[in-house]
Amino acid sequence: MKLKMIPCPKCGNDFPEKRKELGYHVCVNCSTVEPVVGITTVEGSGDHTFNDLIIMDQSKARAIAEKEAELSGRKVHIEMLDLDKDEFAVSQSIKEEVGKVLEDDLDY
Repeated sequence: MKLKMIPCPKCGNDFPEKRKELGYHVCVNCSTVEPVVGITTVEGSGDHTFNDLIIMDQSKARAIAEKEAELSGRKVHIEMLDLDKDEFAVSQSIKEEVGKVLEDDLDY
């Protein structure tokens, strides 16, 4: 099934019309919606425990973790993974920048 594409009103690139039906008015690249995170919890007690998943905005999760750390006297350590980043492109750009710096140092 081929998705019907429509132009993004902000940048002009095509995006699926289904996205508009879901309430989004621009393409993913122009979106200002913050990524969400999932936090796992263990609920219940004794033999009646279960795992649950809470999904919330990154900023809300960070604020909760910071407040929890503050109240318990610990430092906060939050790791947010950006799975949208192209890690190969990032590492390649870092290699290129390091190469430029090394070449500049050798040209004295």
